Amino acid sequence: MKQYTIRTRNVPLSLHDAVVTEAAVTGSMIRLVFADGIRDLFKKEPVWTGRATVTISNVNRDSSSLTRFGETTYLMCPIEQLSQFVKTGRFEIVDELYGYRQLLFRCMWLTDTTCETVEMSLSHSSELVIRWEDEPVEEMYGSESF
Repeated sequence: MKQYTIRTRNVPLSLHDAVVTEAAVTGSMIRLVFADGIRDLFKKEPVWTGRATVTISNVNRDSSSLTRFGETTYLMCPIEQLSQFVKTGRFEIVDELYGYRQLLFRCMWLTDTTCETVEMSLSHSSELVIRWEDEPVEEMYGSESF
């Protein structure tokens, strides 16, 4: 009997609990901006970075989706609506999964009148590029233990 063990990858950066403050969908590219930073796991203790951007190129729109979950229903939205979610409320990533040419971000979308889960499933054929500034935007984030 053959066997192969898929090892857990250690991703040195985390978008968990990061708030998307700008989103742009241009052609097959999606760009997410995190004004308050993301988690830097390169160091001994995880710390928040300064402003960060995530660029996902060559997104296959036919195989990607943006799904908005209500209390008892769900709604499939065009991927272009992502920027509208970000503009009209707090859009926070609460879970992230990275697969072969696939990304899944589970997010919370909070406005004055609603709190909904939004899942962004992206099929892509390029590298994910993350850029960040070294210094945190505010000291309130500081170091955190997992």
